[in-house]
Amino acid sequence: MTTPSGDVLGAELSDVLAGGSITFSQLFETFAGSGQGAPASGVTIAITASPAPGGGSGNPVPATSSGILNVAGGASYSYAWLVPAATPPGDYIVTWTGTGGSNGSTVLTYSQSVTVAVVPPSVPAPGVYATPAQYRAWSGDSVTPALMLPSKLQRASEDIDRALMGAVYPTNASGMPTDALAIDVIMRATCAQAQWLIGEGDDAGLKRQYAQTSVGGVTSTRVASMTALPMPPLCPRALSILHVSGIVPSAALIAW
Repeated sequence: MTTPSGDVLGAELSDVLAGGSITFSQLFETFAGSGQGAPASGVTIAITASPAPGGGSGNPVPATSSGILNVAGGASYSYAWLVPAATPPGDYIVTWTGTGGSNGSTVLTYSQSVTVAVVPPSVPAPGVYATPAQYRAWSGDSVTPALMLPSKLQRASEDIDRALMGAVYPTNASGMPTDALAIDVIMRATCAQAQWLIGEGDDAGLKRQYAQTSVGGVTSTRVASMTALPMPPLCPRALSILHVSGIVPSAALIAW
């Protein structure tokens, strides 16, 4: 009896970087699709390359019971996979098998899937979500001086941090995302924000405080207090990247 169901804990974007870790969870049921748990015996897990296009390679985890934990003595089981750094990228099938059900003797099999992604070729420093090389590749900007990019990317990352308040995605001890898709999404949003900051040329937010300036006559007109933004805005493209990905479903769109 095979049921294509199961949960991947801590990886809502359903992928993991080679060298990272991911925890799978599975509820064994009284019968397939019942939603009612029933303890199982002989529970094993196996992780094999998907035969479909884009599949990985080999059998990273042969069928084993080692490392499987029974959650609170019930019908739920979990397994933490420490993905070897040398694991080929691609899609893999996670197969749970156990004997249980309402009669205690039914063999149940559940399938899940996971994608192992390659580690980005260049990794930004903690607190900065994109490297100058990633910015150049994403934006096509070959004009901005190299010395200017680190500070722009730092400021853009701080703006992205504000937009990500309340968002849930896996991170490491430094607060950097560890999910491959989250890394890519946040990197692109940071590049978009950095490009906007470069084009705006107002890191300190001083220009937006004035509706009119005159350099020669030193004339300036202050913007009304409710018009000037108290915090740096996030550009529309960065907002759309975060929104479309689902990392920030709505919070970042407030005041957009």
